[in-house]
Amino acid sequence: MAEIVKAVILSIFGDEGPVPEVVLINEPEGIRVFKKDAIKDVTGILDLGALLHISMKSVSLLMGEHLYQDGDAEVDSIKFFGILPFPDIKMDGLTYFFLIPDQGARGSARASTITILVSEEHKNFFYDNMAELRSLIVEHAIQIKKMLTNAEFASVMVDLFKAINEFAEKKVAFPLASKRSLKIVFAGLDNSGKTSMILGLEKKYSNLAQVQPTKGVSRSQSTIFGVSIAVWDLGGQDSYRAQYVKDAAELYLFDIDLLFYLIDVRDNKRFEESVDYYKQILNVLAKFEQNPPVIVCLHKSEATQEPSAQSALKKSIEAARELFSAASEDFSIKFFETSIFEPYSLSTAFSYGLAALSPNRDIFRHQLEKLAKHSAAKGILLVSEKGIIMSDYAVDEESGKLFELSAPHFTALYSNFESFVSAKSKRAVYMIENTTVTFHVLDCDDFKVYVLAFLTDKSAIDKIEKHLGEFKENVKGLIKEYI
Repeated sequence: MAEIVKAVILSIFGDEGPVPEVVLINEPEGIRVFKKDAIKDVTGILDLGALLHISMKSVSLLMGEHLYQDGDAEVDSIKFFGILPFPDIKMDGLTYFFLIPDQGARGSARASTITILVSEEHKNFFYDNMAELRSLIVEHAIQIKKMLTNAEFASVMVDLFKAINEFAEKKVAFPLASKRSLKIVFAGLDNSGKTSMILGLEKKYSNLAQVQPTKGVSRSQSTIFGVSIAVWDLGGQDSYRAQYVKDAAELYLFDIDLLFYLIDVRDNKRFEESVDYYKQILNVLAKFEQNPPVIVCLHKSEATQEPSAQSALKKSIEAARELFSAASEDFSIKFFETSIFEPYSLSTAFSYGLAALSPNRDIFRHQLEKLAKHSAAKGILLVSEKGIIMSDYAVDEESGKLFELSAPHFTALYSNFESFVSAKSKRAVYMIENTTVTFHVLDCDDFKVYVLAFLTDKSAIDKIEKHLGEFKENVKGLIKEYI
């Protein structure tokens, strides 16, 4: 196991700032433990400079004065997970940010992180075992929160490292894949709109008129944020469904990362048939001990001019929500009303699904919140150049919904007029009644992302610009670890 988990580090924000409190190194002869006063004795790739950098990055990236230091927040309510890259030492770290109660500290708590380090080529260890690793870390962090002595911290950290090693020895298959890949499945009855939605997401609208019922399974491959994504379109005819849930379930429904289930809300006569198929799929996933995010698309929900038809559609949508909510049991599901005639609805649903897979979604949102507070913005979104909403922050739910729906429109608008935007400023400004919308381009190594801000005060544009450099510095490395 020494070749996978390299080290585990407990960092705490003390009087000198973020410092490594306990460092554990995996060596052939066993786990070596270094407490705070002996950190300087660590040698090799994890020298004192590297350890201080890891502590500083993991703690400062996630903490902020508005989080807890004014004493307004509950200590137990503040916790984040993330995968942080440390390219200088060619490692990646699964980091958990939490607070240790301490009446002698500002805000009566100390910002702390537990970081598990692996080499860059083994970072899939985190992605493939995220649920189990999270559980182990949280279990031991809870113990640490009850203690205030270095000796006790070290004892708990040794137990955590041993638990991680034991888990890896029993559960991890070798060799580990060097690159991450995702399997996204689109399911639903025939004529529910699966293929059309996929084409809409790929912006292949010219092919929609020629869409025929999918015979069996259609598979396609794409790359998003450097991750290989396999999209499986499961034909919904009755003759195929038994293969997916019975005869060859191991092929079609095993190792799913994300499930989109589509319902034709204009065909309520088939709701019972559809929910029965939906239950069968969830039963198979439960049998495989899988619990992927499930996006339930209430499809073909575009508005109609006829009031009576619109009223009937609304009732149909509500009936579908109630029926499928009751059938979902222990699965994490999210409903979206989607239509190929409203492309933003497809993008919003797909964005949410990808964000659910991102280990760094909390970090992105935290950074957006900091940027919004610096500029008094009503909302800020981080959007990829393909129109995927990577993360968002809004002052209230109503504003968040409005901005979420607006983002794909502004992304498309910017893309169409990008050649007219100053290459130096890399920004565009739109005025909508009393709201100023600013569009900022961030070139982050291999990726281009957009920061979309909604401001009530036009003078806040300068405030956004002032803090954008810090925001970019904090997130540019994380974008590669988005999913």
